Amino acid sequence: MKSTQSLLMVFLLPILMVVLPALLMLTIAMKVLEEQSQQSNLLQTNDLDTLVQMATFDRQLSDLHQRITALLIDTEVTKLSTSQRYTAYSQIAQELNQIGQSVDTLATSPLLIDLSQDSTAALQSAFRQYQRFVSMANESAARELGDPALFLKEAQNHFNTFTLFSQQIFEALTLRAKERHDLSFDALTRSHSTTIWLGIAMMGVLISAAFFASWRINKRLMVVGDAILSLSKRRQPLPDFHAIEQMRQQHSGPLKRIATALIALKDSEQQRREAEQKIHRLAYYDTLTKLPNWRLMKEHLQHSLDTNQQASTFGALVYLGMDNFKRINDSSGHRVGDNLLKLIAQRLTDLQVEGATIGRLGGDEFMVILDGLAGEHLKAAEKAEALAEQIQHKLNQPFQLEGQEHFLSLSMGIALFNGPEHTVDNLFQYTNAAVHLAQKSGPNNIRFYDPKVQADLEARIELEHDMRLAIERDEFILVYQMQVDSLGRAIGAEALIRWQHPRHGFVSPGTFIPLAEETGLIMPIGNWVLETACEQLVIWANDENTQHLTLAVNVSAKQFQQPDFVDTVCGVLTKSGAPAHRLKLELTESTMIGEIDDIIARMHRLKALGVSFSLDDFGTGYSSLQYLKRLPLDQIKIDQSFVRNLHKDTDDKAIVQTIIAMGRSLGLQVIAEGVENQEHWRHLNEHQCHAFQGYYFCKPVSAAEMIQRSLAAPPMLA
Repeated sequence: MKSTQSLLMVFLLPILMVVLPALLMLTIAMKVLEEQSQQSNLLQTNDLDTLVQMATFDRQLSDLHQRITALLIDTEVTKLSTSQRYTAYSQIAQELNQIGQSVDTLATSPLLIDLSQDSTAALQSAFRQYQRFVSMANESAARELGDPALFLKEAQNHFNTFTLFSQQIFEALTLRAKERHDLSFDALTRSHSTTIWLGIAMMGVLISAAFFASWRINKRLMVVGDAILSLSKRRQPLPDFHAIEQMRQQHSGPLKRIATALIALKDSEQQRREAEQKIHRLAYYDTLTKLPNWRLMKEHLQHSLDTNQQASTFGALVYLGMDNFKRINDSSGHRVGDNLLKLIAQRLTDLQVEGATIGRLGGDEFMVILDGLAGEHLKAAEKAEALAEQIQHKLNQPFQLEGQEHFLSLSMGIALFNGPEHTVDNLFQYTNAAVHLAQKSGPNNIRFYDPKVQADLEARIELEHDMRLAIERDEFILVYQMQVDSLGRAIGAEALIRWQHPRHGFVSPGTFIPLAEETGLIMPIGNWVLETACEQLVIWANDENTQHLTLAVNVSAKQFQQPDFVDTVCGVLTKSGAPAHRLKLELTESTMIGEIDDIIARMHRLKALGVSFSLDDFGTGYSSLQYLKRLPLDQIKIDQSFVRNLHKDTDDKAIVQTIIAMGRSLGLQVIAEGVENQEHWRHLNEHQCHAFQGYYFCKPVSAAEMIQRSLAAPPMLA
């Protein structure tokens, strides 16, 4: 061996004894880093899949719940056949089972188990409760047993509980996922630091080993160190790894493995950041429209409250509710409905209003936050209203979907804010109350929040609660208004319901009847009226002085359209023993909306028992004369609005005369309500009206007092 070679070997041998173990240790460290990166990536992927699954089945369950509600309504309105109902409900049961399987699968997720075993069990329990009541509602509707609305209401409560709990779990899972990701990243960071120090140590060893080798190795390790340091800086953008890529391609052995591990680590970090962004989008953005969801809108609103208060300016919260979206969604399908929601979001975004934040709350509900409108309340209100009108005009333009034009109308509620008295929650309540007021006023209306609106809303909720208990507490009573013939003799009466509230006294029927119609309480209330009226008929039938009297009972359109209404009337007549030929059911023209043949069939079934029919408030509705000719009516009732000004309004006179003549030509008895003076009576008598009802003869009074009035001498027609 040459001396130079020996000298070189002596010089290089210690270097190799240090360098080779160092390289070996670095390779092992990079291998560990690579495995940790893969584990972190797998953890992130699994957590993301869990959150995606949860968001997906939440939406599936929401869509299915809307279909269930619509199906039950269709069952009542369109009278689906038994086969159709069983087919529809079977499909719903299958979809519920599938969603239930998704819930069970989700319950096995490591992320959910890591959060809480109790949360897993509670989530499954909440869904099973909802599924049970939906099944009970479906079975009730399919077999026509009981009132499916009661079960559906309980299902709605459990749906709301499940949805709220699911949202809470989703938020908790999001936070837990971020914690898990942060822990994983911290572990990677510590490993990065270890690797950095190892690299630095290696660079020191190589520099002291030999000059000709140190600059080459130092250069390569500096590239590696810079790469590791850049990866450890979480918030900075990832650098270009061109030099590392060259190292991987141009070298072999440990350097190639180090470069490969660094590139894999970079890819893992890139995936981790993309996963975080995706989780953030799922948590704070609507998956369909890509707009901020209710969670992010709440954060924006809180920031807007703080900003406007500090700047002493007014902001505004604008609530958008589509008036006819449900009709379009039901008639054209959910695919068209989803595409329509996307177009709505796009049009709202295209407005590009300065200081505006647009979001979707869910369903067909959108919201706009406006910042810094003005320092004066009136100017701020004017700007908010102008923007609302701009939005309204934009969304009133036709939407082209699948070759068809669709037109939208929307109601909008606006609430201004600039002080500490406003909170996120009460602003949501205010705009919700305002939009309800706008919808009641008709389509395409805009309303500002009024404190009275909130008070009325709260009073309405309280009244509904009290009304549910009124029957049990015997707070409802019937009063009777006498009906007379052309000579003023009593021929019958109309039963009118009154509510003796324990705190508010007598509540006007004009107040609680519309609420009963809206909430469905009109069915039990209507049944109570029918039963009580028939009991009174039995009392009159057993008295020779009153056995000739008829009794008219008002029946709401919703009550009459119940599938079991005819059976209900038959059951009440049988149970009470009331004479059916003395019972008269008063229907309104709104009852005629629907399947006219089915309505006529029901009326004929009841007429076969002896029950007669009167069409109430004639002339104020929209029923066709053709339908009127087909209906098996016995009487039409002239609305009091035509009688009130009969003595001075020529148009009212002409209308009344026409109704009387038409009734006679159709062989119908005509009765006029609202007769309050002798002049009304005389004029109606002159035109051969058959019967009369009003304060001139008798106010609504108790049954005993009405009988006393009926036995008294009738008034004389001057």
